[in-house]
Amino acid sequence: MHEQSSDLILVNGKIILMDRKNTIAEAMAIKDGKIHVVGSSEEIKRLAGIHTKSIDLGGRVVMPGFIDCHTHVDLVGMMNSDRVVNCRIPPLGSVGDILRNIGEKAEEIPKGELILGQSRWVQPLPTKKQLDEVSPIHPVILKNTMHSMLLNSFALNKFGITAKRPTVKEFIETGISGKIHRNVENGEPTGWIEDGWNYLFPNSHTPFSYDETKAFIKEGLNRYARVGVTTITELFTTPESFKIYQELQEDNELNVRLHLVPCVHGVYKTVNLDSVLDLGIKTGFGNEWIKFGGVKIFLDSGTDTTLSSLELKEIMKQTHRAGIRVFVHATTRKSQDIALEAIEAIVESMPEQDLRYRIEHMGNRLWDSNYFERMKKLKVIAVPTAYSINIGLFYPEGLKMQVYRTMLDKGLCVPGNSDSAGAEPEAPNPFYQIWCMVERKLKDGTVKYPEEKVSVMEALQMYTQHSAFACHEEDIKGSIEPGKLADIVILDQNPLTCSTEELRNVRVDYTIVGGRVVYQRV
Repeated sequence: MHEQSSDLILVNGKIILMDRKNTIAEAMAIKDGKIHVVGSSEEIKRLAGIHTKSIDLGGRVVMPGFIDCHTHVDLVGMMNSDRVVNCRIPPLGSVGDILRNIGEKAEEIPKGELILGQSRWVQPLPTKKQLDEVSPIHPVILKNTMHSMLLNSFALNKFGITAKRPTVKEFIETGISGKIHRNVENGEPTGWIEDGWNYLFPNSHTPFSYDETKAFIKEGLNRYARVGVTTITELFTTPESFKIYQELQEDNELNVRLHLVPCVHGVYKTVNLDSVLDLGIKTGFGNEWIKFGGVKIFLDSGTDTTLSSLELKEIMKQTHRAGIRVFVHATTRKSQDIALEAIEAIVESMPEQDLRYRIEHMGNRLWDSNYFERMKKLKVIAVPTAYSINIGLFYPEGLKMQVYRTMLDKGLCVPGNSDSAGAEPEAPNPFYQIWCMVERKLKDGTVKYPEEKVSVMEALQMYTQHSAFACHEEDIKGSIEPGKLADIVILDQNPLTCSTEELRNVRVDYTIVGGRVVYQRV
């Protein structure tokens, strides 16, 4: 009996197993960090020994932990820290509130010290002139998204951005197809810069110290743990991040499992591809807490494509032979054409490698439904992001967007993800993303493309089963079954029975990773 006793039992609840039969059980037991037994409360109570801990669910729901397949923890932590000025509307109400916050920060800090602000997508923003007025002796960088920012005159001077410098060549040498917006009449910079972060901070990609970056990452991980995320595919943006994550594991401070993906081409490039190839490291190398996920390539930025089909094929020949999966950032029709063509050529010539290539942002816009037939044949994974529905991105061309129903009906794996970089504080929460998939509402309440709605169960499957498959970990994650890792969440209400409008308000009471409670809501 003692040998069979469990470390933790959960009884008197509703256990949504997320297995193929959509089973719901009453209780479960955890032993040695893995699911031990699933069954009735009476059966599970028999597995309690003198050292067994117990949680009485009181009817609450248990689910597999959520798996976020594309995000940027380092930026989430940094852009939500007290070192960054909150310029988001809401909770702020106007441009005047933004300027007041920046002005107050300018009064607090020494002359010449950087002021970094974070706004949201598609919100009212100040002008360079207005920033100059409230902060004439401090450089101000107001990030709008991961790819665009507004600088005041002091910051433009600090970073050597003038009417003539840097040249287009000088600028794109530090990134990909970025752009410094300049006045048509006199060439003076307007303050708006696209994909210029590498240019401003070419080495560490951050204005903050190593210790500060480590603190930001810890805060980012805590944010994800609080909303029930137990595994993250981290496309990290600061070169130091890989080392920081290793230190956190050594110190037993990790509360979320990680697949780490450095960028080898384009904006936020963190490492040279040759360096990765020379290591001989393959996708999947690591342990249950940290694994090497592959490498990212920014194939486009805005409307510009950065590699030809031939160039991408040559890169992917090297990575494929080395057993390294490529995450291709491709948002335009041209770049998605190039990505699919390259993947087809590689997979057909070397089919023995099951790398499950990914096209990040495929499905954000429906360029061509034939893409999905090709992707299914190639086992390519589409990675759109749901919160874009709510904020109304990708509408101007009149293209159907966030086509979840179409992709599921085509039989594609569509993993859940937040792609968060700090602009949308709600984005890390899986239930916000799930609400977006199910309700498809704009901020004004309008429903956009209702024919692309999915069911609640399908949305939950994307954040569990689909995401586990995308990570090549369907044998150990994504459902509650004996032998799988004990990564689970306890919820305050049942997402399968609450109103669909209420989905975004579902709260996590416990997050448990490997049988260890890493978050408990007070």
